[in-house]
Amino acid sequence: MLIQLLRTSISSALPISTAALGASFTHMIGKLNIAVEGTMLLACFVSVYVADRLNSWFLGLLAALISSCILSLSVWSLHRYFRANIFVVGLGMNVLVSGLVVLLSSTLLGSKGTIFFEKIPQLPVLRLSSSRSDGIDALLSEYNALELIAILAVLFSWFVMKTPFGLRMKAVGKNESVAKQLGLNVDTIAASSFILCGLYCGLAGSLLALPLGLFVSGMTNNRGWLALVAAVLGGDSPLGVFGVSLILGFAVALSHRLQLQTNVPSEIAFSVPMILTLFVALIYNALTKSRKRG
Repeated sequence: MLIQLLRTSISSALPISTAALGASFTHMIGKLNIAVEGTMLLACFVSVYVADRLNSWFLGLLAALISSCILSLSVWSLHRYFRANIFVVGLGMNVLVSGLVVLLSSTLLGSKGTIFFEKIPQLPVLRLSSSRSDGIDALLSEYNALELIAILAVLFSWFVMKTPFGLRMKAVGKNESVAKQLGLNVDTIAASSFILCGLYCGLAGSLLALPLGLFVSGMTNNRGWLALVAAVLGGDSPLGVFGVSLILGFAVALSHRLQLQTNVPSEIAFSVPMILTLFVALIYNALTKSRKRG
């Protein structure tokens, strides 16, 4: 049972960690993109709709990545060229997308509820087989193609931080004016970080929708906000962001298990991820203050 819970926790953490790593790129330059929730939701709809129409999960993923990049760049463009507050723009995008996907599903598919897409091809799945009985195989196998891509994305984000581009993002975040004096193209670096954010959020949204082959408005279920928490608490370290995401993923998996296998009221079960997120934030705040005092 513990192995199953851990395995479910990893699957629950991957969409959160992928979106969190995308948000961390923008947090690193000092312009946190809080439109993560809306970007993921848009990717959910676009991925399954295109995959169903073109009978290809890969083309669905590609369409989700493109649409998410456009939305993410729109957030940066409104902030950069129209001097709009980055947080107000992000909140506005979340509200806009939440209404847009309902309009699109109603107009294109004739339904505002849960929509099943039966033409989406099944995702390839990694399966390991051995004679071991300790449950390790169950923990390391049964990952679909998108989950494997998400794991590679975590490793890629760690690699990016070690490159000159990663160092430039950190320099812009530390002091933008000094970065300009050193000859860095701040706008290009900022736009690139928002493109990366869009790519990661597009993958996160596809992770939620494509394996299930369905769409329902609100299916992100606050995972975008959990991702923002992980991005802020994890800081500049991709491994730190992934570690926080694993904790939040465990909370989501535990919430689902409480709903399905216990008599715990659904209201309490639904609140488990948010309660744990609050505790993690409080612990992080306490540790930060103790370090400053020390």
